[in-house]
Parts: sequence; C-alpha cells; structure tokens
Amino acid sequence: RPRWLPLVTPVAALLASAPLPRVADPEHVQSVYQRLLAASELVDAGTGRVVLSSADLARARADMHLQPRSEDVPAEPPGAFLPAEVLAEDPVDVTELVLDTLPEVLAVHPAFLFMAEETVGNDAFHESVYFGTAVRDEHSLAFPALCRRFVASIYLFETLLALGDGSHRALAHWYESLYLEGSTGERSRPFSVRDALMGFFLALKGESVLASINAFEELRRLDRAGEATGVALRSLSDVLNAIMRLNICEAVLSNLSFAFWPDNARAGMALLLAPLGAFRAGGQQDLSPEWLRLYLAWNANFIWPSHYCPDMMCFTMLAMPSLALGPPEQFQYRRAHTLFWVVRSTQITRRMCGAERVARAAAFGVPASEFERPPAEQQVPCFHCRQLEPRSDRQPLTSRTAKLTRAEGEVLARACGGD
Repeated sequence: RPRWLPLVTPVAALLASAPLPRVADPEHVQSVYQRLLAASELVDAGTGRVVLSSADLARARADMHLQPRSEDVPAEPPGAFLPAEVLAEDPVDVTELVLDTLPEVLAVHPAFLFMAEETVGNDAFHESVYFGTAVRDEHSLAFPALCRRFVASIYLFETLLALGDGSHRALAHWYESLYLEGSTGERSRPFSVRDALMGFFLALKGESVLASINAFEELRRLDRAGEATGVALRSLSDVLNAIMRLNICEAVLSNLSFAFWPDNARAGMALLLAPLGAFRAGGQQDLSPEWLRLYLAWNANFIWPSHYCPDMMCFTMLAMPSLALGPPEQFQYRRAHTLFWVVRSTQITRRMCGAERVARAAAFGVPASEFERPPAEQQVPCFHCRQLEPRSDRQPLTSRTAKLTRAEGEVLARACGGD
C-alpha cells in the first residue's frame, strides 16, 4: 500500500490558520482545474487516486541531485543528514494534495488560474507542449509526464521544507560543497548567447540567495543568544530586504532585455518600490498578502518561457502550498531555501559534461556524436509548444499574463501611494 503524503495534516492546518483570501469564483476554479486534471492524466481511472511511483520519486531526487553518490565523490551523501523518509523508495499517495490542496492555489492566485486556463484552452494548447528535441518522438516528455514531474517535485519540496531549520542549514551546506567541487573541473560550453546570459543570471541569483540564507542564520544565532534586538535586528532586516530588492531588480532588467516583457517588468517595479515589512527575531516578516500575491504572479510569469531543464522545479517553488498558501510572514525564509535548491540544482545540471551529459541527452534520443559538433549547432532538448497568435510574439501566453501582472502591480502601487 502506498505511503500517505506525510504533509496532509500540516497543509490542512496551514490552509486553516493563515490563508490568503480566495479571489476567484469557486465554480470557475473547479471548471478549469477539472480540465487541467483531465489533461494531466494524474488520477488513476480505476482507483480515483493519485500515486507517485518509486520511479517518480527517484526522478525528483535526481533532479535535485539528492540521489546516492559514488564513493569517490568528496561531498557526503544526502542520506548522511536527511531522514530516511526523504530517500524512501515506497510509492506515495498524494491524492489529497492534488485533488484538494492544489485547486486552492488557483483560487487564491488569479494569475495562476489564468495560466492554467490558457494552457488547457486555445484549442487544447497543452497537447502541443513537450520537452525534447525539435522533432517530437518517443523520447519526448508530453504534458502528462511533465505534470507528474511537477507533483513529484512539490511532494519532495514540501517534505524537505517540513524538516526544520537544522536540516535546511545542512542541505544548504551540502549544495555548496557539491557546487564548489564542480567549479574547478571541465564544464560544458554555452550553446548560445541566451544560454550564456542564463548562466550569468543563475550565478548572480545563487550568490544573492545564499547571502539571504546566511542573514537568516545570523538572525537565528542572535535570537538564541538573546541579542536580536535594536540595531542588530534592524541591520539584518535591512540586509534581507535589500537582497530581495536586488533579486527583483535583476529580474526586471531581464524582462527589459533578453526576456523582453515590459508589462511584467512594470509589475516588478511595483514590487520594487512598495515598502517591505521589518523582520522579527524569529525570522518572520511583516509582509502584506497583496505584495506576496503579486510577487508569485510576477515571478511565475517571468519563468514561464521555455527552458532547458524538464524538472519543473521553477514552478514548484512558487505553486507549492507552503509558499502559495502559507502565512506571508514565513514567505521570505521559505523562498530563500527553496529558491537556493532550484538554483544550485540547475547550476549543477548545467555543468554536466562528458559521459554524464551524453547520458542525460541520450534519454531524449540525442546521440553522442551530437556533442562533436560546435556548441551553437548542437541539438539541445528543451521545451517546445505550438505558436499562438500573434505570430510576431514568441511567447503570447506570457504576454497575455503580463497584462494581468501589470494591472495587479498598478493596484499595489496606488495602494502604496505610488504610480
């Protein structure tokens, strides 16, 4: 019998204690979600339940580089500091998560609801979505496979987030050692200017988020010593808010350059200019629900464009219940750690070269001979989808959603007395 999702009770308590208010019509939410659920093929037709297999869980751990490591790798194996349930091979029943909790995310976040509706609409646009090479074949990951990866990564992220501060710190240390051990060896070369810019963006993001984690650790150290008061507390609070503004500024510049969506950039400016609340000694922040809702919508729309990793973790860190439905005061801490997992995992994946990179590409039908060609000419697996109108826009769904994020940003700006 599959294990039950161990976080059903905490998530239910989370929804009851401090949820963001629902802003979407319940009937409309259910209509869209049922269409999304049918397209995902997650529910077993015979049992009516959603079960993640051992293979689903192993793939999610591999995406995060949490799989067992060979003896010749210096970094300690994840099993040395993670509890057994994180690495367990047994199937997991996630029915309540999929059928009861995730629809709440759409009810609370209208931009997410719009994204879902656009994906299953537009003459079944989701059927054209896949991850693979330019020619779709039996190796490609279709929409249902991507949905299964998405749910598996939510399960794993929620499990890790529930472990507590000590495990979060150990995991951050582990990712740093894994990242640094690969910083001196052979690296795969960027295969385009856009890919090189993405590498620079990830490097900048990784260091800034690591700085946030270090600031939270210092805040906790001062709190344990009874010294998280006065100037020390205000200084760390200012540091954490400055890093958040730096991260937003990075993304706004990206939205005005290689990922060009000026409407979404305006939403980012509203976030950047709105006042951020101070942090308390325990790491909680006085953060408004309106700011949090806009941040998640803006960020989700920023990462919507095609990318080169099929793991779905970029969406996981925004739509997982603990962040999308949790108390705003916990958001910055949870966001720092989950974003760090995503960034470092992606950087480690992008550094794959030699036999490891060939093996990964082979799963999508790319022969080893492909890597003998110049990087700019290599066939690279990535996300593909059908072009929608207008054909002059390479990502019409992103542009459509950006109009919503811009409008919500203008509402936040007016509420804060800005423009």
